[in-house]
Amino acid sequence: MRYDVIVAGAGPAGSTAARVLARQGASVFLLDRARFPRDKPCGGGVTLRAASALDIDIAPVVERTIYGARFSLRLGGHFDRFYDRPLTYMTQRCRLDEFLANAAVEAGADFHDGEQILEVEADGVAGGVTLRTASGSYEGRVLVGADGANGIVGRWLGPRHWEDGVALEGNLPYSDDIPLEWHELVALDLGGLAGGYGWVFPKGDHLNVGVGAWKYAGFTLRPKLAELCRRYGFDSEALESLRGHHLPLRQAGSPVAKGPVLLVGDAAGFVDPLSGEGIHMACYSASLAADAIGDVLAGRAADLRGYQRAIEEIIQPELDLSRDLQELFHFAPPPYVAMMRGSERFWHLFCRLIRGDFTYQSLTRRLGPMRVAVGYFAGVARRRRLARLSGTLN
Repeated sequence: MRYDVIVAGAGPAGSTAARVLARQGASVFLLDRARFPRDKPCGGGVTLRAASALDIDIAPVVERTIYGARFSLRLGGHFDRFYDRPLTYMTQRCRLDEFLANAAVEAGADFHDGEQILEVEADGVAGGVTLRTASGSYEGRVLVGADGANGIVGRWLGPRHWEDGVALEGNLPYSDDIPLEWHELVALDLGGLAGGYGWVFPKGDHLNVGVGAWKYAGFTLRPKLAELCRRYGFDSEALESLRGHHLPLRQAGSPVAKGPVLLVGDAAGFVDPLSGEGIHMACYSASLAADAIGDVLAGRAADLRGYQRAIEEIIQPELDLSRDLQELFHFAPPPYVAMMRGSERFWHLFCRLIRGDFTYQSLTRRLGPMRVAVGYFAGVARRRRLARLSGTLN
């Protein structure tokens, strides 16, 4: 069968691209190798800015609405901070992804789950693309790779330039010995993991408990997860569905478009370095991809290079600033945690950033000439981190 657009992967990025393009009148084929509903390793938090990028009401799959957080530094004493407006919606990916895939179908996309791509062939934008699966062959003018960091579409596109984070998480069913406050409260333990943090996220019937760090610190995740559980009085042996996953962090210049193929979401490495959150950029990149594809389908553009430019001009500056802030924070976490605790202004800036009231770029613009200092000291912190890592490895 032949379509205008084939979308490989039905996570938030793929389903968003499929829905937007189908709504614009394109014929869209959406496929995923897993049978839906399917679960996926992910904290499942949808920030307010991610929800706005989705451009669809996700209320039917929201299990908790979060107004605050419990912070601790390296598993020490904690403090709670609250905001007067929602910060994050808690979902389960099995429900969220099925909801978004169904929305794409309602917009007009054809959806095949449980169908794995075996081969990708492409020959320039004019030649289109052919996908082969165990069930048959499909042709399209454009292919959207939304099949994750290890997906076949990204491998076809060629080497990608990014750093890897890793995470390990499990689910703890609610029981009588878990205080009711955990049903509505997220916890963030900061400063104890190389480049990452520990978390507790409440869902409808369980707590999602996890830790994340740079890939080179992956060997620390299992003991760190056990320590996090002990800190909050949880039984680490009771964790269910324990699993790990990669957090791809794109570097500037990494290819996201080639011929009739482009990448969105995790397949392109669009995970926020500071927060480790990927749903916002997944959906935002899908919208930018839909714009570029719409221009090609309508004859307004000859190729998808406009998408690569949009990524470099709009998304990558945000990722670069997030990476700078990540480096600064992990160079010396205590002062930032202290400001989170004692400064109302700092806490409100943090909340407004999470909500999407402003971007990393608009946040740093508030610093004026100090923005240069952020980049400089982030570079110093990065070089010292890599030097320490090199010494450890040697």
